[in-house]
Amino acid sequence: MEVDTQTIVALQQQTAKIRNVCILAHVDHGKTTLSDHLIASNGLIHPRLAGELRYMDSNEDEQARGITMKSSSISLLHIPKEEPREVLDSGYLFNLIDSPGHIDFCSEVSTAARLSDGAFVLVDAVEGVCIQTHAVLRQAWEERLEMCLVINKIDRMILELELDPLEAYTRIVSIVSNVNMVLSSFESEKFISEADAFLDYQEDLHAVSINREDDKSDDEDEEDYFSPEKGNVAFGSAFDGWAFNVQQFAKIYSKKLQCKAEPLHKALWGNYSFSAKSKRIVPIKPGSGGTPLFVSWILEPIFKAYGACMPHADHKGILQQLADKLNIDEKSKQLTQHADARVALRGFMRSWLPLSDAILTMGVQFLPNPRVAAPNRIDRFLPQQDGNQNDLLREVKEAITSCDTRETAPLVIYVSKMVSVPLTSLPRKIGQPSRSLDAKEETFLAFGRVFAGVIKEGQDVYVLQADYDPITMAHDETNPSVSKAKINELYLMMGRGLEFLDKVPAGNILAMSGLEMAILKSATLSSTPMCKPIAPLMFQAAPIVQVAVEPAHPGDMEKFENGMKLLHRADPLVKVIFQDSGEHVLCAAGEVHLETCIKDLRERFARVELVVSPPLVRFKESIAEDTVATKTVSVLTAGKACELRIQIKPLTNKVSSDIETLEDVLVALMSADTKERNLEEIQEKLVDLKQSILQASNLQNVCHGIWQFGPKRVGPNILLMSTKNSEINLWMEPDDNVVHAGKTKVERHTEEDEQSPKEISPATIDVPIPTGSPHISHLLGLDKHSSSNESYKGDAILQLLEEYGAVHADSLAEEKESLITSTQSAIHAIISGISAGFQMASASGPLCDEPLRGILVNIQAKLCFSQSSTGTATLPLQEDVFGPFNGQVSAVVKQGIRRCILENSPRIVEAHFLCEISTSSEGLAAVYAVLGRRRAKVLREELREGSGLFVILAHLPVEASFGFVDELRRKSSGSASASLMLSHWERLDIDPFFQPLTEEEREEFGEEGQGVGTQNLARRLIDAVRTRKGLPVEKKVVENATKQRTRARRK
Repeated sequence: MEVDTQTIVALQQQTAKIRNVCILAHVDHGKTTLSDHLIASNGLIHPRLAGELRYMDSNEDEQARGITMKSSSISLLHIPKEEPREVLDSGYLFNLIDSPGHIDFCSEVSTAARLSDGAFVLVDAVEGVCIQTHAVLRQAWEERLEMCLVINKIDRMILELELDPLEAYTRIVSIVSNVNMVLSSFESEKFISEADAFLDYQEDLHAVSINREDDKSDDEDEEDYFSPEKGNVAFGSAFDGWAFNVQQFAKIYSKKLQCKAEPLHKALWGNYSFSAKSKRIVPIKPGSGGTPLFVSWILEPIFKAYGACMPHADHKGILQQLADKLNIDEKSKQLTQHADARVALRGFMRSWLPLSDAILTMGVQFLPNPRVAAPNRIDRFLPQQDGNQNDLLREVKEAITSCDTRETAPLVIYVSKMVSVPLTSLPRKIGQPSRSLDAKEETFLAFGRVFAGVIKEGQDVYVLQADYDPITMAHDETNPSVSKAKINELYLMMGRGLEFLDKVPAGNILAMSGLEMAILKSATLSSTPMCKPIAPLMFQAAPIVQVAVEPAHPGDMEKFENGMKLLHRADPLVKVIFQDSGEHVLCAAGEVHLETCIKDLRERFARVELVVSPPLVRFKESIAEDTVATKTVSVLTAGKACELRIQIKPLTNKVSSDIETLEDVLVALMSADTKERNLEEIQEKLVDLKQSILQASNLQNVCHGIWQFGPKRVGPNILLMSTKNSEINLWMEPDDNVVHAGKTKVERHTEEDEQSPKEISPATIDVPIPTGSPHISHLLGLDKHSSSNESYKGDAILQLLEEYGAVHADSLAEEKESLITSTQSAIHAIISGISAGFQMASASGPLCDEPLRGILVNIQAKLCFSQSSTGTATLPLQEDVFGPFNGQVSAVVKQGIRRCILENSPRIVEAHFLCEISTSSEGLAAVYAVLGRRRAKVLREELREGSGLFVILAHLPVEASFGFVDELRRKSSGSASASLMLSHWERLDIDPFFQPLTEEEREEFGEEGQGVGTQNLARRLIDAVRTRKGLPVEKKVVENATKQRTRARRK
């Protein structure tokens, strides 16, 4: 079927005929091969090249590596066989997006899923549900996409595993059941990490397989999402170009049996067999040994066809016999006579069960058009709005909900990413002069979808960033969250090519030029400023791998900086950081992603020679989780007006992880206006965090007094408020448990001092003051009745001063008023200083200036009043000498927290990947050897059902992961492959300052405290980070001192 742009443009006007679909799968499960066959059905590539050309992989790196790295879109036409062949009457427009399967490029999956309404999820019939399969199912579920399941590579079960049809059927049933199990578990796993969810799925899988027979009656009562009898599951081989679903065979056999096709749907998948005696379909009784219809009527003919590829088989005779039985046309029969058995088999299978017809017809039936999908996805696109919103906002939301295609409707477009393309690849209009351009010059196109209205060439739009608020910012022209831009050209994306469009109605995917200066990565476009921005994308991974990059020649610095800006815009996940030290740091999701970014920067964007540092791995700092009794640190401000005592405790990894996972929710909770906040939805998301805090032993008594998180007020560290009746009184700590940092301790005012004839300095009166407020506890619903300590009235302060003797009853009113005012100002300065100091300390720890993680901080303060001989109390802030008082407090708080960590078993915290390794038995020993050298912790090893592959799950430190995949492939001679996903943070339980003192310790741990002949691992990691940051490092200049040899004099 030939395709022209005019036909596509005509179908774009018919919303009911549009299907926006992405293809999702684990790496190497056949996404791009499947896309090739769908593209070949439209005549864009030759059918013989389908599966080999990899049409959607237009990048050289993609072709060289054999994996997809960028999501790309193409528009295809499909006419179901049953429909009349008039395109505009019965044709359907598929806007197909091929997405990567490698975890390093998961951001491209996010951009594809946001623009789609449905998804084809591919699963390898041999490998089954893998780690990235689980991740893409989660992504589709979060984006509320309708899905169809495609079990690919059936040919591998026949030719590689050599299974018989019944064994293959058992394997297929298991895969369908496993995928349904993943989807059913998402509701309860909604807010846990992807790696933890995958591990939970693996743990449940074995138990489910054992109890499958016992629970079969219960499972029948629950409706599965994917069910072959419904028709939303297809089976096939993208490599050989064929596919089918149960409905196809039901229609074939209904004609032979002269019955309706609908009853056969259930029979062909369920436990039913055909009785040759009664000529009826009957249920299979337990123990009867009956053969399911799916085996006898579907798999056995396919297996018989693949018998043509067996050694010494007469492939021409076998395929000719099958072709005659199935009434294959004469042209297709000629293909079965090819000399190569596999080529002949492909020709036969493509004629019998064409892949494009099965997959696209299934998409027409089970995937929604934009108008049907919009109401189900609107809550994901737009946050909940109050009923008091104005009419314009409601009109925009209704336009998106109904996918309004009228030209008068409000225009809403979501741009999911900026695509970098060579200027020479842009099409040229008729009569437009040719452009003499550099072949390597790049331009950016905005890749997006129209959700409401109609976009026209040359139209002006408002560019709305994610933090834009139409209520408060609509009329603020200087606000950076909103800007105006003009769209130059509109393009239809056809894989490697582009076609001009005059206008595009709602429900379609497009590319736009002219927005490269207005959009960094993603944004919402609208014809009116009274529009809520569409919710930002959700990424499965974070940019954890970093390198420092600089040009080899200083004269290329300007080109280099421009190239870094272009790379930052071109990749949705990459981050570029310009540090105070002058370093340009590039952050990527993984090793392959990093290599791709460096190559693009060198060859496409900057086009200069680069100097790239070794990978910079992110660490965090904490204290040992088993720390019970901790030292208390006492610090004094520069003017000696305030003394603070600081104590820290470790937080459990569960509490820290929950805070990190819900970072976006906490940002919305603390920054949004109360009237606009959807409290019910936010409170539902915070249930797991509240439970973790309540279950933590060191938080049970203080959970009602949580003041702040840090760093950035949403990090995995907690600051407690202090009150007069606090559960823990740090001023009662014994002296031997208090460490005095910085200045010497202030002289205390006691009765003995009054009787002493010596008077070295004016006496001081200490007044403990409450600090902070239960701000976080109140937001989390852990403390609904406590009052805030952020403001203090004069009466309360006067009572506090009188209680501790700073003010006497006979003091003058003016003195009281002056002292109350100064005290009130000092208390506010202390509160702001503690808050700022905590945020600074949690962002930069003492070991290597890395952020803190898992620290509970308790800070209590005293004001130190100086009392003269006349009895008058004053507060010596000395701001004219030492600067603002809140700055004095923040400095000593930061110093005190860092000292407190060093005094209480400091630990380095490192990130870990969840590693899934598939290997044959021959490569098993090599896999364990590589894992052992890289400090990996093996979690599970199992033999995958129905195959000879072993699957190993392990936690691998990110620091030890560089070069892991290449070494694994090299050591196992290519028999092992690995997938990595960021899993969690974990304390490295090694004291970086441990020094063996006794002979026994030296024998056991060596001189370095790590092992005989081994350097202390934690100290090595810390020193490496400190050296990179230019911080001082304690290093032996002479490792092994020997007596200097005296050279012999020449005579």
